[in-house]
Amino acid sequence: MFEHLAVHPMIVVTGPQRSGTRIAARMIAADTGHRFVDETEFLIKDEARFRALFRSPGGEAFVVQAPHMLKDLVDDPPPGAFVVLMRRELSQIHASAARIGWEERYGGNTTELAKFGLSQGDSAAVKYAYWDAHPKKVPYMELAYESLAAHPLFVPEGLRQGFGPLQTQP
Repeated sequence: MFEHLAVHPMIVVTGPQRSGTRIAARMIAADTGHRFVDETEFLIKDEARFRALFRSPGGEAFVVQAPHMLKDLVDDPPPGAFVVLMRRELSQIHASAARIGWEERYGGNTTELAKFGLSQGDSAAVKYAYWDAHPKKVPYMELAYESLAAHPLFVPEGLRQGFGPLQTQP
């Protein structure tokens, strides 16, 4: 499904938290043969560690899941990055966040809003509005969450009810 993206050695999958960035990045990595890099490898929001990925010697191709880095990718993308933006209905993002207790357990919405200098609002809506309002400085594509259902790694919603925040497999 994503084999055509193999020509891009440094792929970043971003979007609002809970929009499907992790499973999309895993799918793209599986289809391209690139190494999957989870956001936890750069402590989710450590920009210096995130940017270091793009300067690593050896030239290993990778797909990095980086929802928290959306603003950075719009404002000052790493050279050579190809960006994939996940698009998911806001109601689905909110339902996923509520299911795992994202705000209560992780301070999710508050942490995401701070990146944009805000203390209130819907971080998913803020991210999409920011993306839509700014020109892109690197090649990119937008990917609808619903389209992931055609991939063999996709887990139907009914089977994800007990999933934790980092889980992509039953």
